[in-house]
Amino acid sequence: METGIKGKIALVTGSGRGIGRAIALALAREGADIAINCRVNKASAEETAKEVQALGRRAMVVMADVTKEAQVNNMVTQIVKEWGNIQILVNNAGVGFVALVEDTEKSEWDRIMNVMAGGTFLCSKAVIPVMKRQKSGKIINISSVAGERTTQNSSANYVAAKAAILGFTRQLAYELGPYNINVNAVTPWTVITPLSIAQVGKEQLEKIRQGIPMREYPKPEDVADAVVFLASDRARLITGFSIRIDGGMSLPVGTRTWDEYYQSHKDAVKKNTG
Repeated sequence: METGIKGKIALVTGSGRGIGRAIALALAREGADIAINCRVNKASAEETAKEVQALGRRAMVVMADVTKEAQVNNMVTQIVKEWGNIQILVNNAGVGFVALVEDTEKSEWDRIMNVMAGGTFLCSKAVIPVMKRQKSGKIINISSVAGERTTQNSSANYVAAKAAILGFTRQLAYELGPYNINVNAVTPWTVITPLSIAQVGKEQLEKIRQGIPMREYPKPEDVADAVVFLASDRARLITGFSIRIDGGMSLPVGTRTWDEYYQSHKDAVKKNTG
C-alpha cells in the first residue's frame, strides 16, 4: 500500500546522527526528499545526506540553531526557495542532561528547555504558513515517555521539556486541524545511541534492560517507523496523539532504588564538574 510520502519534502531537525538520521533515512526510503538540519556538525549532516542520496532521493543540508528564531526562519525560507515546499516537519533536535534539581543551574534549565520545547515551537511556527497555504501537512514531534511520567535516566528540565512538547502537540493539533494539518508526537523510552550509552553507562543500561517486559530497548529505527506511519496517509485522521515506543518499559515503576537514583545523579554532577 502506498504511504503517500513519495515525492514530499521533509525537514528533520537534529538529523546528523542517531534518531534523526534514522528518521531521515526511513522517510527517504518511502520516497521523500530530505532537508537535513543540524547546529554545528556539518560533516555528520553531510554523511546523512549521502545516505539519503544513495536511496535515490534529494538531500539538502541546512545548518541552523533551532533555538534562534532568525536562523529557523532562514532555514525554512531556504528550503521553500530551493524545493518549493515543506510537507513534513519532524522536530527531533534534542540534548541530554543529568543532575538533580538542587544541582541544576538556571542556565542548564534554560538550555534544555530552549532546545527541545523552544525549538519545537520555533520550527513549527515557521512552517505553519507554508502548510496552511497548501492546506495540508504533517508535524511530528519527538517527545519521550519521560514527558508522560518521569525518568531515572535524566533530569527535571528534560522531563519538563518533553512534557511541554506533548502539551504543545495537543494544542497545535487543535489549532491546525481545520487546515488538514496533522500534529502528533512519538514518545520513546531510552533509545540506544552513543549519547544514551555515554549518559547512562553500559552496565546500568543492561540492568535496566532486564526490567523491560520485552527485554529490548527501542532502536532509532523503531522511532523512525512510527514517524513514517504518522507522516503517511494511513494516519490521515490521527492528530493530537502520541505513540509510545518502550517495549513495555513504562509498565513497571522502575528498576533502581531511590538511593541508587540519587547517588547516580550526584555522581554525574561530580563527573561533569571534574
